[in-house]
Amino acid sequence: MILLFQADCTKQVKPPIRNVPPVLVVQGLITTAPGPYTINLSYSGPYTNSLQATQQDSIYFVSDAKVVIKDNLGDSTTCTYTSLGNYTSDSAQFTGTIGRTYTLVVYLSNGQVYLSKPETIQAVPPIDSLSIGYDSAQLTGIQPPPLIVTINTHDPGNGQRYYRWSASGYYPRKSWGSPCALNDPPCTDPYVCTCGAFCEQKNTAPPAVTIFSNQLSQGQEIIDPVYYSPVYWFGIHYVEIDQYSLSLNSYQFWEQYLEQTDRTGSILDPLPSPVIGNMYNAADSTDLALGIFSASDVYKEKVILIPFFLQEYELESVAGLDIVMGDCGLVYPNALPDETAPPAWDGARVINIY
Repeated sequence: MILLFQADCTKQVKPPIRNVPPVLVVQGLITTAPGPYTINLSYSGPYTNSLQATQQDSIYFVSDAKVVIKDNLGDSTTCTYTSLGNYTSDSAQFTGTIGRTYTLVVYLSNGQVYLSKPETIQAVPPIDSLSIGYDSAQLTGIQPPPLIVTINTHDPGNGQRYYRWSASGYYPRKSWGSPCALNDPPCTDPYVCTCGAFCEQKNTAPPAVTIFSNQLSQGQEIIDPVYYSPVYWFGIHYVEIDQYSLSLNSYQFWEQYLEQTDRTGSILDPLPSPVIGNMYNAADSTDLALGIFSASDVYKEKVILIPFFLQEYELESVAGLDIVMGDCGLVYPNALPDETAPPAWDGARVINIY
């Protein structure tokens, strides 16, 4: 018997690592809503996590710049550094105005000056109505299945317009709770105790960004899902929807951004590339910063959603594994104390869902 063996051959390969010089990153927005407005300045760096990023303020965040927002009529406001690269506008009277054009000027400590391309605020129509659905068929792939908030608005139809939506909110959570009194028996299962068992948790996931161009639908109705509020248990959902107007430059930036962040690893995905915005070096227009400074009209709507159709057996089967031991307001991050409503929702429209 002849045995043939093929020896394994292992070769260590050291691929070249790109050393890219840091690039200025700018994130900023002025709107027609009252300020203050926030401008964030940082430098690009190696991939890291958010915890490390907050611990490296002196390395990547810019803390010694002079930042000014100005308009085409000669009004302006300086911005004061707070923390983590954030600069907030100083003048309470400086507010975005429809029809005015705004420019951001960043004076770095090394003598470089960066300018934004001018951004003119175009009016945004109001939100006509909101439609609320429930993903009982789990078509979104989001767990647990969420309430789906869809905006309904109308494009004015008087020229090219661009839109962006951002949303945030609170959703109800349930925990095992805690004994109501010192001598009460312990909570032995998720459904016995009622004290400290219910709370509202802030949705801290990055706000979903939805954009739209009226290029093919001028003057028509716009219907688009803009927010998903996870359903962990019975209770009230608090939702805020912000509808922004966009310039062409800002729309193209967000379009690039979504192309990159929506990549799934498919061979059909677009190639990775830097998301270039509208900031440039005043001394060299080819020296571009990353990020975007935008000026937008904004329509804000806060609503309170009360779903009456939910069945306990369904919630127990879908979200029961997410019920944890302890006081609800303490065991879930960014949760409010038991039976406490979030601030600034007084007077919000209530939508009952049957």
